[in-house]
Amino acid sequence: MADSVWSSLFICLGWSAFGLAHSLFCRGWVKRAVERLMGSAFLAGLYRPLYAATSTSILLWLWVMPHDLKGDANLIELTGVLRILPLVAKGGAVLLIAVCFRDINFWEFIGTAQFGRWLSGETKNLAPTEPEDFPLVQQVEPLAMGGLYLWVRHPLNTAAFLWIWAQQTYTFHSVTFAACLTIYILIGNRFEERDLIKRYGASYERYRETVPSFIGGIFGISGRAKKLRDIAVENPPPS
Repeated sequence: MADSVWSSLFICLGWSAFGLAHSLFCRGWVKRAVERLMGSAFLAGLYRPLYAATSTSILLWLWVMPHDLKGDANLIELTGVLRILPLVAKGGAVLLIAVCFRDINFWEFIGTAQFGRWLSGETKNLAPTEPEDFPLVQQVEPLAMGGLYLWVRHPLNTAAFLWIWAQQTYTFHSVTFAACLTIYILIGNRFEERDLIKRYGASYERYRETVPSFIGGIFGISGRAKKLRDIAVENPPPS
C-alpha cells in the first residue's frame, strides 16, 4: 500500500510540474519576455515548434513513467464483450482528433508551419509586437464554429477524455494518471477560455453561451448553427 501511495504522489507531482510549465509558456507575458530576449523572428518561427516538441517529449515520459513504478494493482478489469467498448471509444477519440484538424490548421498547431516560415526567412524582418496585440506564435485564424465546434467548444479535450478513461483494465496507476490529466485539462481550459475571449472578444463570449465545453447535445443543432452564423456576422473577429 505504501508503494501505491508514493507512486501515485510521484505521478501527481510529474503532472503538476508539466501543467505549471505548460501553462506558463502559454502566457502572453512569457512570450513577450522571450520576444524581447530572442527577437520577433524567434518568437514567430521557433517558439511554437520548440514548445510543441518539448511538451510532447514530457507527455511521452509521463505516459510511460507509471509502468516503472512499484505498487500498481488492478482495480477493475473488463471481461468478455465489454473489452470491445474501450477500443471503440479510443477509435472515436482518434476520429474526433482527425475531424478537428479539418477545421483548424494542423501544421500551425504543431509548429511546423512556423518553422517553415523561419527557414524561408519570412519571419526575419518582423516588427516587435505592439503592447495591445498578441505575441505572434501562430497565424491568426477565424474562430472555428462549424463542424465539431458546433457540438462542443473543445473537441480535442473531449477526445483526450475518451482516450484516457476508456481502459480495458483500470489499475491504481492508470486511474491516477487519468485523474491528473483530467484535472489539468479542466484547469488549463479556464486559462484557454480567457485567452480566447481576449483574442475574439464578443464573438467568443456568445459562442461560449451557445455551445457546451466538452459534451454536446444531439438536439437543437440547427438552432445552434443559426445562432453561430449570426455571431459570425455581428461580431467579426479582431484582425
